[in-house]
Amino acid sequence: MTINFIPNDPLVSSLAMRTEEPRPDRLANQAGFAVAGIQPADIYAPGTPGFLRWQSRQAALRAVLTWSEILGEPVASWAEAAADQHHLPLLPDTGDDLNAYYDRESVSFFHHRIGADIVFSAASTDVVAHEVGHAILDAIRPSLWDSNFLEVGGYHEAFGDITAVLTALADDQTRAALLADNPDIARTNEVEATAEQLSDAIRRVAGPMHPASKARHAFNTFQWQLPSTMPAEGGPDDMIAEVHSIARIMSGVFYDLLSAIHAASGDRGEAASLWRAATVAGRLTYHASRTAPQKPRFFQSIGRSMVLADEQLNAGANRELIKQAFLRHGIALGTSAMTAPELALAGQAPTADLATGQAAIEGVTGEDLRHRLDVPPGTPVTVSAVDLAGGLVKVAYREAVPLDDVDPRLSGVLALADVQVLVGESGGRAAVLGALPRPDDHARAVRTFAASLVEAGQIAYDEATSRETAPEEAQPTHRVVTRDGSRLLERIRFA
Repeated sequence: MTINFIPNDPLVSSLAMRTEEPRPDRLANQAGFAVAGIQPADIYAPGTPGFLRWQSRQAALRAVLTWSEILGEPVASWAEAAADQHHLPLLPDTGDDLNAYYDRESVSFFHHRIGADIVFSAASTDVVAHEVGHAILDAIRPSLWDSNFLEVGGYHEAFGDITAVLTALADDQTRAALLADNPDIARTNEVEATAEQLSDAIRRVAGPMHPASKARHAFNTFQWQLPSTMPAEGGPDDMIAEVHSIARIMSGVFYDLLSAIHAASGDRGEAASLWRAATVAGRLTYHASRTAPQKPRFFQSIGRSMVLADEQLNAGANRELIKQAFLRHGIALGTSAMTAPELALAGQAPTADLATGQAAIEGVTGEDLRHRLDVPPGTPVTVSAVDLAGGLVKVAYREAVPLDDVDPRLSGVLALADVQVLVGESGGRAAVLGALPRPDDHARAVRTFAASLVEAGQIAYDEATSRETAPEEAQPTHRVVTRDGSRLLERIRFA
């Protein structure tokens, strides 16, 4: 039995709804979905419960299968903290809102009436793929979930947009239509633009100056700057200190890299060549996402890790293309600096086992690092192996940052800053690789992020995290909770 399916977004007229066979369920030992509803596969009219069930299911499975094809192996499971590691609930319509979110409990979608129209976020493959992208990144890098660095949150959103672009490019008809229009994909088009209908609905409800009132474009010229120097408010064409806004820098980097790899292939008019370029760019993105050190300047960290991944996967064939893609958005990589020994430590060189992820440093090395970083007594420190430059050691801990001076409503509230240092060897001795974190760098980055959440109305200041917000208002992504006698800022969803 076939189903109706919209392969891109309801507002993309050139890629209209079509009929196709529903994708089979995932195997029991793979990442799959438990889709709400009981309607059997059939040809349903858009907007009906049956249509939304099978449209969102097809889109979600396409997103997972896209990453599986890029990686050459199935996406095995969801994050350990997810409600079910193999059957993530997919809720096609959970109420009235102009939104969609991933919260480790589900991927959830909504509807909202505007005049005679009803907009369903689950009707857009772009939107569904974006939320599934959050779930995939959470599975491969769960520590990013509750990071309090603006660039980490921005990268999570960018990974969702990148997943939407890749899911579109995995479709044969979409690639053929894109190339038939113009074999040069380095232009505005209906693949690099995402969530057109949902953005248009936000414009109609909240006005043209709402930051989300235009579709996000991966083909863009946005430039990186220190998040603390970005304005707190702005329209859809402005770069502001908010995760969805700065995400466009990294989706722009990805699309520039994809375009450059495709152009360098010499077969720009071939759909198969475009998918090969997407596979290369996607695989580099995936590996960098998994290994990049978690720092306030996370975009640069991703770029440096992508160069190292390219050396391992492609003998460095795309090194200059990667560097140029980041530089076009104002991010200079200086990759060699990330793994260059900068500071000798007490003790012998550490050991790392990439097969198990285990690593070890000598006790005197750990004590030396604690002293140099001024780690508070009793703070847990973890040591693990990371697949960078053939295998390095990552030493990490979390620092509590007071948010009293961010907003009166955050008085007495703490947010946790992730501090990570790469340790390798120099002359057989343990050594810090790259620069040692400077005092208060991480704390300042955390306060910048918290301020952006306050400005965007994304914090529930008590533990009652109701979803009953007006459609034009922000869905809270964070809440203040009490843990072991301390009040902490905690993520509850990517919305």
